[in-house]
This record gives sequence, structure tokens and C-alpha cells, in this order.
Amino acid sequence: MGRLTGTRHGDAANALLGFYTEQATELEAKGQYFMAAIALAFGIETAVLCYLLVEFGDDNGGELQIPDNVNFFDLINAANEIDVLNAPIDIPSYVRNDTQQPKHVAKEVIDKIRKFRNLNHPAASLREQYNPYTFTQKDFQEFMDMSESVIHSLLYYL
Repeated sequence: MGRLTGTRHGDAANALLGFYTEQATELEAKGQYFMAAIALAFGIETAVLCYLLVEFGDDNGGELQIPDNVNFFDLINAANEIDVLNAPIDIPSYVRNDTQQPKHVAKEVIDKIRKFRNLNHPAASLREQYNPYTFTQKDFQEFMDMSESVIHSLLYYL
């Protein structure tokens, strides 16, 4: 098992976040809302990992060394331990260039994002009796709002 560090993996994690964001935008434009949301969920997982890799350096307790087999559940727990998913939502969003406020406290929605992301596994979809055909543009918008709330919170604490 290897270790992920900000020095060695921060730039690649940032590029991966950009990739997932681009894919979500392209899939949304094509009306592929379920797959766009899956891409966003992977992006949120990557954003939390990026935060943990990049935020901790010599001036902040030392660089973290994260196992390369870390899962989303563990990343959420680590983020909650340092309380970076609790940014206020009564202020303008750090994601947008307007005055719109985030719609959710990140801590309250990130596990919903993780559970949805897990639906990309066929066995999980079958076990949950989830039908991706039922995922609508309205569902995607709600998912986008939850995702933006998580990014807002991470940016707030940078």
C-alpha cells in the first residue's frame, strides 16, 4: 500500500477534480443527468481528498500521508474530525460569483453524495432497488446544490 501526499499527488488530484467537473458539465449538456451526478460525486470525493492533501503542510501540522486505498467514507470522517464541512450558509457562496447562498450545510449532505456515488456499482443499485432511469434534471439540480455546498465549505476553510 502506498501513501498519498500533497507534495507528490496534490497537482494530480487537482487535475482529477478538473476532469470530473468537466465530465459532469459535458454530461449535463447532453441530458445525461444520472451520469453527470456520478461524475460530480467523484469530483466531491476528489475535492475532499485534495483539501486534505493540500491544506496540511509544514506550517499546519505537517503533510498528511493518506493511504492510497482510502475510501470516501474515511475521507468524510477525516474532514469531520477537522470540522471543515460546517461552513456557514448565511453568506454568499464561495463557489459562485454572485450573492447566492449555499443551500445546504455540507456536513448534512455529504453522506447523501457518498451513498449516491456508490450506486455506480451494479450490485449496490440492485440491492437498493435503484433505477437510474428515474433520475431527472430536477434531481440533478438538487445534487448540484449539495455538491456546491460541499465545495463552498472546503473553500471557506482554506
